Amino acid sequence: MSRTYDISLDPEANVLYQKCRDVDPALWQALAAADPAAVCQRTTARHEMDAYFLPFFQQELVIQPATKSMYLGGQPELEAEFQLCLITLLFLLKVETALLPSRQVSPKEYKGGVTFFQGPHALPTARLEERFGQDRELFLAAARRLGGREVAQGDAAAALTPFPHLTVEVILWLGDEEFPPQVVFTLPAALERFWALDGIWALLNVVSRELWRAAEEREEGSGIREEEAEKSLTLDP
Repeated sequence: MSRTYDISLDPEANVLYQKCRDVDPALWQALAAADPAAVCQRTTARHEMDAYFLPFFQQELVIQPATKSMYLGGQPELEAEFQLCLITLLFLLKVETALLPSRQVSPKEYKGGVTFFQGPHALPTARLEERFGQDRELFLAAARRLGGREVAQGDAAAALTPFPHLTVEVILWLGDEEFPPQVVFTLPAALERFWALDGIWALLNVVSRELWRAAEEREEGSGIREEEAEKSLTLDP
């Protein structure tokens, strides 16, 4: 099994869709023209010094409409990728968080979802099935790194909150000799009131990518701890 995130399966592999500046300029213009107080009231973001600050999993995004830039925390070098930039702008422009809580549904339950979520817009479950299909504990550890909470579904499941009040559940069934592993997503039924299906697909790509990266970080951290333990044993008189 490959342990490297395959960006070729992601829209970011397309050189036309990699950076925040590649997002439709109309979205940036709309946010620049929006009333910051109204945006913050709808989304629970905050606005200071011509920038919006929005929680993203365990981190915070800084969004600057005037310069069409977006980055994580106080690190401008960590520029947001295209899809993260896109869904953040859609969240700030369109979502009303007070109306999000609702029953969780499969993306294919949204109107037109069965037709849309296939082919080039297939749900990004395969990469997660490959990564976690035999490793329940790694899946749960990765979810915890993102601030997720375990829920009682499948062989393992986690409720993640990429943005305030927006819950994405990732449900895992482990593979065995008879059946391959399976991953299923659920999202708030109310989300389709605010976003088109391509925005929902982008959101799931971002969640999938962040789960993958969290697993990598967890394993890298474990490797460092094991090396340190081995060194301490070697140096122990």
